[in-house]
Amino acid sequence: MAVIRPDIDMTFNPEALPSFFRDVEIIGPADQELPKYRLAHARFNLGSSSKTAEISAKSSPVLLMTKSVREIYKNNDFATIKNIEKNANDDLRSVYTNISSNGDKAWTKVKKNGKEFYMSWSNNGSIWAYTENMTALNDTTLNAQVQIGTYSKSNSILGIHTYNLSIPAVIAESAIAFIVARAVSGIIAEGLGFAIATFSLLLAQAASKVGLTGFSFAIRSSVVSAISSNLVFAIVFIGLQYLWDWLNRKYTIRLQIFNWDDKNSWKVNGQYLSNAKICGDNQELNFVLPKMLKPSEAVMPPGFDPVEVLDTVCYYAIVVWENDNTFLQGCDMAIQVQKNNTEGFMWAFSCPRFTNNKQAASNGLQDPKAYLAQGNWNSEPLGFRIRSTSRNNPIIFALDALSGAPDNLYNINIHINKEQNNNVAANYLLLK
Repeated sequence: MAVIRPDIDMTFNPEALPSFFRDVEIIGPADQELPKYRLAHARFNLGSSSKTAEISAKSSPVLLMTKSVREIYKNNDFATIKNIEKNANDDLRSVYTNISSNGDKAWTKVKKNGKEFYMSWSNNGSIWAYTENMTALNDTTLNAQVQIGTYSKSNSILGIHTYNLSIPAVIAESAIAFIVARAVSGIIAEGLGFAIATFSLLLAQAASKVGLTGFSFAIRSSVVSAISSNLVFAIVFIGLQYLWDWLNRKYTIRLQIFNWDDKNSWKVNGQYLSNAKICGDNQELNFVLPKMLKPSEAVMPPGFDPVEVLDTVCYYAIVVWENDNTFLQGCDMAIQVQKNNTEGFMWAFSCPRFTNNKQAASNGLQDPKAYLAQGNWNSEPLGFRIRSTSRNNPIIFALDALSGAPDNLYNINIHINKEQNNNVAANYLLLK
């Protein structure tokens, strides 16, 4: 059950915090902190040149998990993955519902080691907004990196997505965290049908709440796709069950890409769609999956202490498509995945109305429309591998069902540079 805190007498009660945050001090509900921000910001004249902030995504989302969960995903054990997603859904449903229903009152300001940030939680799950760091851009402007973190206790899975904001130097770290928390809350409440412009508007509304009247946020067209990818992650995290009430009984295709490559970044750049559209209003596909991190390189808020050690970190992307026209029609898509902008691989998927799903993948870069038209479908669509690029990187593809999936939701996993000596995975694929 979500912890929906009353307006009185709940401060400084460490027992109210979930078990996976240690020695964190509760300051108070967000709605009670807002007058303090407004009073503080009223002392400053920001000036017309300082009232527009630029926002971008720091990177694709990051997943942290235990060794056991890592192997489940790498082995494409969809039955167990679906159990993990059900657990995560159960852990986080009350948190998301609390945020959707109660707005600012669902968030609580907390403090640890002098750092103030915002959290909303249940006993088994949490979402937080935390300002990782701030660096000076000039005498009056800072760049703030603000992360949104989501944690599911049942299987110890943590997802983080981080935004860069250029903001006036007078704004407190905790106020910046609140602005992003409130904006993401609005996107969660709106669901996968969100408009990217709504995010800018929600940020501006949150800035007004903390006393930055007339403040606006600009999103450059070149970074829209990456921000949209992060917002989809904020809504979906690792499952779609929370959204099934919002989704039609259309064909829903969820692609998850894991970059296990610790030497190279990979870029998803371009797609071709046939009777398909990306959920949300951004229809471009262009984002980077940085190389895999060491666990010690991941930034987490002070006091976070999960039950199990999260020893695996990878950059991760999730794309959700659905069919555009539904009458007796399926959908198809093809994408290009690049390494160093010069080499990479192609992937295509077909979800026909009356026959089995199909997958294709090939080394080398091609035009996505031309690649889909070739129809070089793999004979083992449930699981296969290719080698890609001059480094012979192993790329693994897996699909959970050929047809008849519950709620017409089909899941595809792509693993980049999965270990070549993973005998369990090799045996699994040989059985397909």
